[in-house]
Amino acid sequence: MRSALQYFLARQPIAFGIFAASLLVMLFFAVQFLLHLGHVRDDVPENQALEEWMRPRYVAMSYRLPPRVLSDILGIGPPPREREREPLTMADIAEQQGVDLPTLTERVRAGAAAFHEERGK
Repeated sequence: MRSALQYFLARQPIAFGIFAASLLVMLFFAVQFLLHLGHVRDDVPENQALEEWMRPRYVAMSYRLPPRVLSDILGIGPPPREREREPLTMADIAEQQGVDLPTLTERVRAGAAAFHEERGK
């Protein structure tokens, strides 16, 4: 094994350097992958209390609602197309409707409960 390394270092130093560098890069990404593996989750926390930064799409995923149903619950109309949407947050919606976030949260929870009860889930 040692003689093979000496051969490659003596005869092919550039190729050996590229190989060693690629091994280090691969090791770096493998360690990063393993460190972040525990933090990866597909789901959004369910029935999360509304916060100012949240967007309607995030809330719809959290409450397991179709976007149109959430739009009806919030009274904001149909969701705009992906490329044409403006950054609308829960703080903006609460301000437009003159309510606070806890009131809006209760409205969303009640609407979601009614939707899921109607669908039998």
